[in-house]
Amino acid sequence: MRRHVAAVVVALTTLLVIDSHVDWARLDGRRLLEVNGQRFDVSGWAADRLLALRRDCAPVRSWSPDSPTARAVLPVIQQHSLPDSQSARWLQLQQQGEWIVAEVEFDILKPTLVVMRLQDGQWRVQDQAVWSGSTAPWHSGDFVRRYLRQQAPDLPQTLLACVSVDPVLYGAGPGGLGPVSALGTRP
Repeated sequence: MRRHVAAVVVALTTLLVIDSHVDWARLDGRRLLEVNGQRFDVSGWAADRLLALRRDCAPVRSWSPDSPTARAVLPVIQQHSLPDSQSARWLQLQQQGEWIVAEVEFDILKPTLVVMRLQDGQWRVQDQAVWSGSTAPWHSGDFVRRYLRQQAPDLPQTLLACVSVDPVLYGAGPGGLGPVSALGTRP
């Protein structure tokens, strides 16, 4: 067999093998890369990486759990969804102006990102802008940020971009079925 014929056969065989294992799947109006039946959110991953390169978190303030702001906000979250919310503990708390994004974990509930706004001198949970649960099969950072942006359109984009979304807590766990642990503790 001539070299160019062999090269064409190898190229065609390679393309056929790739085609039989790799495909694009549509779900909820977006595309996922599917490799041997396992789905990957390539565009969400790329968007999250691009955001990490271009974000400026200078206007965003991170609060420690013992700060006065954290002590004012935590009781509001603990009273929001009784009785399970009473066990809320801090994972992160970030503020820009009158907006806060708090991440808490609970004894029973899944870890949660809560958007709050200062209104009439009181911190209030923005009921529609709360995320808890798995983002599978979507990339967690991009998916959660898009969701919170949709639910709280006035939330500053800078604050939202600076919120850390841990894929261990919100991404796909074993078999792509959800978080590795609903009570997830950070590594």
